[in-house]
Amino acid sequence: MRHVREEAPQIQGKKELNGKKSKKGKTVVIVILVIFVIGFCIGTFMFLRTLINAMHEKETFDSLAQMVQDTDDKNDDGSLRKYDELYKKNPDFFGWLKIEGTVIDYPVMYTPRDSEYYLHRDFYGNYSDSGMLFIDGECPADGNYYLIYGHHMNNGTMFGELPKYKDKAFYEDHKLVFFDTRYELRDYEVVAAFYGKAYPDDEEEGHFCYYRYKDLRSESAFNEYVQNIKSMAIYDTGITPKYGDELITLSTCNYHTSDGRFVVVARRITDPNHKIGSADTSK
Repeated sequence: MRHVREEAPQIQGKKELNGKKSKKGKTVVIVILVIFVIGFCIGTFMFLRTLINAMHEKETFDSLAQMVQDTDDKNDDGSLRKYDELYKKNPDFFGWLKIEGTVIDYPVMYTPRDSEYYLHRDFYGNYSDSGMLFIDGECPADGNYYLIYGHHMNNGTMFGELPKYKDKAFYEDHKLVFFDTRYELRDYEVVAAFYGKAYPDDEEEGHFCYYRYKDLRSESAFNEYVQNIKSMAIYDTGITPKYGDELITLSTCNYHTSDGRFVVVARRITDPNHKIGSADTSK
């Protein structure tokens, strides 16, 4: 009996210890479950928010597309009637960019007073994750060159499909870019696609910073830009623009490196008999 009395406190202590461990285990499980539920709710909320925003933005762009009139007639001031309604709604409207076979089919905005005004605003100036396509405000409105920015959206909208030009097969099927201004119907052909990067100011030296080229009206700036885009090109299109050609550059974020960019440059076609992809341009 003495032996039993001596062991009893130890057994009791073990029971209490096991009880505490069991309570701690349950608490940990509950905490994990709560964290999981909260994370699930937040994830669901963010997904629904993104989905609702995407639906709303699509409705907005669909309504804008419906404002484009089916006519090539011009007004007395030389502007195209097809874009009258858009310009009346918002005088920041500059033109319309489209690449057939992609979702890229959007208005393009231009605000020299505030270059990135439409970075996170829709056509009407309301907040928007997707923003709008917009021209760098330092590009002259009547120049021979436009640098156009657009978000690389995960759902593929805006310039989300632009990085597909990394594959030459995609380029072969999508050589044409249509970029109308309010005054002209314009066709362009892709001349180069390349990976870029936005460098901090103190690291730009020695790198090709395409986004620093805003005005290519001088022959030296034009030739320097063309030389760099050709050397950066992922593949050879066989086209080398010559001074006097009109260019557009399409730029979006890319994730191949920190602050990466993906860039497509296209040359305006001015000769109706021009063969797409040929090296020569009629003047």
